[in-house]
Amino acid sequence: MSRRTGSRHAMSLRARIILLVVGTTLVVLTLAGVPLALVLQGSAQSAAEARATDAADGVAGYLTSGSVDVDRLSDYLDRVNAGSDYPVTVRLADDTLVGADLDDDVALALGPDWDGDGDGDDTSRDATSSPAPSASPSGSDRDDRDSASAKPDGDGDSSPGVESTSIVSTGEVTAVELICRTDGAGELRVVAVVDDDHLSTVLRWRYLVGGAVALALVLLAWLAAEVTSRRLVRPLQRTAATAVALSGGDLAARAPVSGPPEVAHVAVELNALAARIDELLTAEREQAADLSHRLRTPVMAVRLGVETLPASPERAELESAVDALERSLTRIIRAARRGNTEGLHPSVDAVAVARERVEFWAPLAEDQGRALTLDLPDAAFEVRSTPDDLGSALDALLENVLAHTPEGTAFAVRVAAQGSATTIEVTDDGPGIAPDALRRGLSDRGSSGLGLDIARGAAEASGGWLELIDPGPDGRARGVRLTFGPARP
Repeated sequence: MSRRTGSRHAMSLRARIILLVVGTTLVVLTLAGVPLALVLQGSAQSAAEARATDAADGVAGYLTSGSVDVDRLSDYLDRVNAGSDYPVTVRLADDTLVGADLDDDVALALGPDWDGDGDGDDTSRDATSSPAPSASPSGSDRDDRDSASAKPDGDGDSSPGVESTSIVSTGEVTAVELICRTDGAGELRVVAVVDDDHLSTVLRWRYLVGGAVALALVLLAWLAAEVTSRRLVRPLQRTAATAVALSGGDLAARAPVSGPPEVAHVAVELNALAARIDELLTAEREQAADLSHRLRTPVMAVRLGVETLPASPERAELESAVDALERSLTRIIRAARRGNTEGLHPSVDAVAVARERVEFWAPLAEDQGRALTLDLPDAAFEVRSTPDDLGSALDALLENVLAHTPEGTAFAVRVAAQGSATTIEVTDDGPGIAPDALRRGLSDRGSSGLGLDIARGAAEASGGWLELIDPGPDGRARGVRLTFGPARP
């Protein structure tokens, strides 16, 4: 029992495989997730800057297509900004700002001439306001800004009249500035601001999609590990079931040869071992049966010699001994020849067998003046044994009582349940059984050496045992208790 339960708390092979695959997948996704998040952030930023550039370039195209009228330009920008996530502001040559309200941080980042009065002070700020945030790597000074394409497709096209394009970032807000020139209005500056909330929303959705993909990959990894582990473990479980069947006495059980080569090799070797064990047991049974048959001839000669003796108590005792020897030989031959003909999981009613064997020995007990007590339950108690084995065990114990205790000694037979097992007790009022009588092949009552061994063998074959009952101060017991395991379904 301990061999089968000792590893219950250990992690199973399937769990180890699943944990390894899922853990490895999580580690890979974690290592790839950080750079991927940076790529997603950069991609979203670039896409937002490209769309802002498109918005600014569209307004620049409108400005350079004709004369600039402030009122018409204001209406046009209102329509553009109403349907866009990238509000556009235009600074005319006379420093007039038209369009969306420009954030102070963006105005400072674009330069001192974007505050509306051209004196370098932001009129919307207190005189003690902090310096403008630094611009993007292109520089905060307009003359140092790098020219960039106004089109997100990178083909270098922009509206006619656009002289330069630059991107300014404060770290929190990003703006695209286009400088264009018209014949009538002079230099015009167009700024499209990237909405930070809109950019955050885009990033959030991208992260959610990435997280969903990562979760799907983990689930796929778990599913693949589950399928793989099942295919790997199933042949092992079948092989283990075969080993359990072999240990239970089913020598015909064979493990299916399937699965990976290593597992299939284990099944092949287990099958070879089972076949070899079956061969050895068959040979041993045949040898025991042959030896017993050979002993019948000298036993018969002994019987003939005893029968030639004159009638006397000694002759009767010799005849009884020869009869016991012949019965023992018969049991050995039947057990050796029986093999598996009684079924893989034999079953017998212990109550019925006990009643039958007591009725068989009752006349002899009556002749010897012995009081017999039989305590049997009404229900049937099925035990894992055969009628012959259980009957032989009871015969051995009852014969010991009748042959090796003084005549007139009372004895009792009792069958009872002990949990799922069944106990059979044979007790007497005689001198008792010495404790060393349980040593195999030895009986303190001068028996042939098979009495207690036969009873013990029948009990142990069912998963039970033999024990002495109520040993006294000198160690001598008043009887024997056989415990038989329950019959298997």
